[in-house]
Amino acid sequence: MDDKQSQLAQLASMIDEAAQHSSALRAIGVLRGRNPVRDEAGLIDEQDFRAISRTAVEWAFGYHVNVLQVDGKWRVRIDPFFEGSNGASSPPRVQDVPDSIVQVWSDLTVLVRSPLGLSRLFHLLFERRIGNVRQNAISAAKNYVAASRCYASGLDKERFLNPALRVARAVGAGDEAAEALQEIVGCIRDVVSGDDSALGIALRLLGPMVDDRDNSQDVDGLIESAINGNPEPFIQDELIALKIRRCSSVDERVTLEGRRVGIWIDAANSASGLVKSAHLKTALQRAQSTGQKSLIERAAAALQKMSEEDLGLVSFASSAQMDREKLEGILSPMVKAPSWREALTLFVCLYGPAVGSVERNRDNAEEFARNSVFLGMVNTELLGPDGLPRFSAQNERDKAEMRLAQQENFTLQTSAPLLAMALSKVAEAHGIPSEKDLVEFFSQSALTDDGLAGSIARCFIRYWTRDYEGATFTIAPKIETLLRNLVLNLDAGVYRLQRQEKPGQFPGMGALLGVLKDRGLDESWYRNILTICANPAGGPNLRNELAHGFVHAASAPAAAVLIQCVLYLSFLRVNEPVQPVGQSDRAGGMPPVGDEGKETQGLVDEPDRS
Repeated sequence: MDDKQSQLAQLASMIDEAAQHSSALRAIGVLRGRNPVRDEAGLIDEQDFRAISRTAVEWAFGYHVNVLQVDGKWRVRIDPFFEGSNGASSPPRVQDVPDSIVQVWSDLTVLVRSPLGLSRLFHLLFERRIGNVRQNAISAAKNYVAASRCYASGLDKERFLNPALRVARAVGAGDEAAEALQEIVGCIRDVVSGDDSALGIALRLLGPMVDDRDNSQDVDGLIESAINGNPEPFIQDELIALKIRRCSSVDERVTLEGRRVGIWIDAANSASGLVKSAHLKTALQRAQSTGQKSLIERAAAALQKMSEEDLGLVSFASSAQMDREKLEGILSPMVKAPSWREALTLFVCLYGPAVGSVERNRDNAEEFARNSVFLGMVNTELLGPDGLPRFSAQNERDKAEMRLAQQENFTLQTSAPLLAMALSKVAEAHGIPSEKDLVEFFSQSALTDDGLAGSIARCFIRYWTRDYEGATFTIAPKIETLLRNLVLNLDAGVYRLQRQEKPGQFPGMGALLGVLKDRGLDESWYRNILTICANPAGGPNLRNELAHGFVHAASAPAAAVLIQCVLYLSFLRVNEPVQPVGQSDRAGGMPPVGDEGKETQGLVDEPDRS
């Protein structure tokens, strides 16, 4: 025997020896251990047959064989162990493998005896379209079925039987497909009658089988057996989804859809806390996907019964201290201002947006994401004050928005109490202005008339007389009023006529803010108003929570940040783009912007979570 044949025989023996292990996973692991998949494996010497042949085995068992749906049809695919974003892969994609390696695969099919080895080698030759392509597929299917009989594990059987059926179907090999189907049915029955923990294997086998062209098998009966034998709602849900795909009448579909929703409601009744909430949310999602009103009402009613106590959540609180001298330095502009008018202007223009600068917040949020890898892998869901789910990220853009809003909210928790103290200092230092003086002050804005100016003035008086709850509830709607007036002054057409059951109306606060941002509204102040008032992705969301009755007691910090938003909007001049008004822009000697006529980036340096 020459050196080439000796090397091939040695490799074939190694493959057959590894195949004797009790599990296919272990067998392939042993082969990979002896011939690890290397990143530099593509660099081979075509003159070195030993290196070529060992690389051939290394690559042959370095692929993943996957059965998956592509464009609604089940396909079998051989994928590299690793694929990089730059297009590189290890091993190379089958179509890119050198001919010398493919020849070794072909030569080994004569020497290898184990079905595990032969199924992989013939499948690779079929994938590469070498030699008798149809015969290679048939040989692969036969050996896949034979390999499934060599191992007791249901997972190993599934590993071979699904590819066997798909490869046989790919070349119209009816006999081999029928044999694979027979083995699949037997495996499903064994799994269903055996250990509950292995029932997921039945689902993996039934998925491709449901859409198979062979209708001779009692697929519905197999699915029903799997459903009855599996206590896990996740698997039951997917199994019923398979039955729904197969149903032929509307009545049957309606019944199955109701059963699917019922699975999650029943699972919720056996759970507690966040698990119960998650099950009920899934029930409502399933119900909404059907469009059945009665089913939606049933699932929604079950979810609505969840209380904050049912969730079992734990609250955490922390406090921070600030040096008295530093605090007095922050508040001193309110005291030193010539009058309350100048002080209110400084309250906006000197301290800046309560959530801080958008640039700093983005930098902190991005750094936090880089340093918190685990949190980035977990999908966060925000709950409302009623304990019901409000928002969860659906894509990377949503995740980035949630991170930014969380950073802004973190900054807000520090700045809001300071803003409350600063606003109180205005009255302490200069006295509470009369309603008439406040009306005159706010009437100078292009966005207010006497009625709106009077309403805003009374909100300020409520705050300074320590009616913080009254100030909070009455000032919040004024923000949307000012936004709407600003949009109107900019001639931005946003009004919507009546459509069916929806009356004619202006869009919501979020949409108005978006229009103004496009017209030049400062982004930090845009973020400030959005996150404080109407950002579903995080923040206090005060406008919505107040309007829907979820806020039962309001404090000075909540009122102060809303009042600052109103002041900022009332100071804006109406032009393209939107800009804040300074001393020279105000009629009647309005107050200066600040000591140097410039805005600062925030009340204090934003806290850094990272």
